[in-house]
Amino acid sequence: MPQGSRQQRIVAPTRRFGTHKGEYALKNRKLVALSLFIGILAAAWTQGYAAEDHAAKNHGANHDVVLSPGLLELLRAEMREISGGIGSIPLALAAGDWGAIHDTGVKLRDSYIMKKALTPAQIAELQHALPEEFRRQDAGFHQRAGHLAEAASARDAELVVFHYARLMESCALCHSTFARERFPGFGPPPAEDHHH
Repeated sequence: MPQGSRQQRIVAPTRRFGTHKGEYALKNRKLVALSLFIGILAAAWTQGYAAEDHAAKNHGANHDVVLSPGLLELLRAEMREISGGIGSIPLALAAGDWGAIHDTGVKLRDSYIMKKALTPAQIAELQHALPEEFRRQDAGFHQRAGHLAEAASARDAELVVFHYARLMESCALCHSTFARERFPGFGPPPAEDHHH
């Protein structure tokens, strides 16, 4: 190499954050922005669940799926736990708290309450009352939660964001399919009054 010339450092692209100062700063800004966006989505989702819970208590259960009062209360408690877990992930991601994300992913995968508290009669009731599509979507949600936990264990922020977005997508799909009366935003837009 001629004297006086500068040697350039070549940085190979990587999926990990922090391999190069400039790359770290750019990815860190993207991660913070994406975490804030996801946090806003999670807050909106959590608010939607609070509205759903209020509507369910005041207007009865979803007409498509009829469950006994005890089972309905377990399902509501499970949804409150899921809501809290989903809502905690963006802040944990922004803080790089991989352990909290992993633990939440495991809890979401394994269910907070339902699998632990169901009686054999309630299991039979669920199998009879829940449509196949609901069970398929539920299984997909829990599988994605497991992938989220694995991504957190690998400290892979991009993969955590991907699986978190897929979890949110699962929630929206299930709510739009099975709980439109509780989440009216998934229903058709309200008819506009035309005043002339």
